[in-house]
Amino acid sequence: MKKTIYLLFLVCFVITLKVNAQESIVSDRLEKLWETTAGLRTTESVLYDPTEQVIFVSSINEKPWEKDKNGYITRHNTDGKILNYEWIKELSAPKGMGLLQGKLYVTDIDEVVEIDIEKAKINQRFKHPRAINLNDIAVGADGRIFVSDSKGEFIFEISNGVLDILTETDGGPVNGLFYETGRLLCGQDNRVAVLDLNTKTMSTFIDDTGPIDGIKGVGDSTYLISDWTGKVHLIQKDKPKELLLDLSGENINAADIEYNPYDRVLYVPTFFNNSVAAYKLKEQ
Repeated sequence: MKKTIYLLFLVCFVITLKVNAQESIVSDRLEKLWETTAGLRTTESVLYDPTEQVIFVSSINEKPWEKDKNGYITRHNTDGKILNYEWIKELSAPKGMGLLQGKLYVTDIDEVVEIDIEKAKINQRFKHPRAINLNDIAVGADGRIFVSDSKGEFIFEISNGVLDILTETDGGPVNGLFYETGRLLCGQDNRVAVLDLNTKTMSTFIDDTGPIDGIKGVGDSTYLISDWTGKVHLIQKDKPKELLLDLSGENINAADIEYNPYDRVLYVPTFFNNSVAAYKLKEQ
């Protein structure tokens, strides 16, 4: 009897292990390339620079909304090797990043910091009295710079050297942003919305998404989204979302992702897991 109970327990234990392992299995559309923890602490965002062929990683360094001046940005090659530790430092909680004409724009709680990439120096800071928790940045080829506020009620735009309100949001605060001519894709608590930049109206692109952190375009009206629980999906309008990565079983977050369309590489910052992982996205 005892032997039978033990065998039943062992079978249940093995099944449990298999189920837990299944939770973090990457889709066969993804191939893991590398993961790095070197020099990273509370990794929130990754940005690929196609000119220099490097990646920037924002490290909050523990406290996401505290002005403690211990946050920093590291600079890595595309294999994850660190090139410059604390390339830019004395930020408080750097999050979303965007590139425009040799400048790196970074949200830092209630302000946006502009950095001269060549000089590795902060040029200026943009502030607005209604900004609360600025989070993501989306930059277009036309030079427009948009900024989300994940605890506020506005989306902002940097225009003519000023951070100003673009529009009030509908359906709650916005975190992730992705800009296409004439519209913004906006990640909210449980949906991706589309903001028409002409009419300033918001409509649902896809719902039942979980709390969206990052949005990136893949092409052909297909997008990658990450949610705070640790999942990464491919989405298209009026189609079921496709799960690519699920780290929720390991209690690992998927923060503000990046996608390099030239090499089809997805970068996933894991926030409190203090790492960045890179995955090859295979074509169907």
